[in-house]
This record gives sequence, structure tokens and C-alpha cells, in this order.
Amino acid sequence: MVFSEMRQGLTSYTSDREDRAFMKFGPQLMTGIAQKLAAGGEAGEILSLIVNLGKDSVDLTQVGGGHVAISADRAVAYDVFKEIGDRIRNL
Repeated sequence: MVFSEMRQGLTSYTSDREDRAFMKFGPQLMTGIAQKLAAGGEAGEILSLIVNLGKDSVDLTQVGGGHVAISADRAVAYDVFKEIGDRIRNL
């Protein structure tokens, strides 16, 4: 992981250590599997993956040679990811 930051005033559901452990292999494994599906069909390329947890949602987007992970409270995640998705993909 190159960079990790939490907005001030927010409480994380996971520790920084857990986030770093997930980012070490999680995005590569998950996007790699999803790309197998995209390669065989006409649905298009993978834009991002969303992992929904009980309280939290995480959007994983490939950017250059790495991944950007943005998490949001699950109650507002759809709107947050919809608002910022194109901007992240165009980094």
C-alpha cells in the first residue's frame, strides 16, 4: 500500500493494519478473477468491484499498475461511489 488516509472525524470499522493486509493481495485476487469473466464475454472491461459488508462497502478500482480502494458506510455507499467513480477511473 502506498497511501492510506481516513477523513477527519470518521471512525473506521477496521484497523490500519487490517486495511494494509487486505490491500496487499485482496484487490489483485478479486480483480483478477473478475477479469476472467470480462475476457470471455461482451459485457466490457471491469470498471470496479464493490464489496458489501454488513456496515461498510469498499469500491476497488484499478488505476495504472495499482488499485484505489474507497470505503463508505453502506447506507450511503451507492451514492458516494456513483458520484466519484468516473473521477477515480480517470486518474
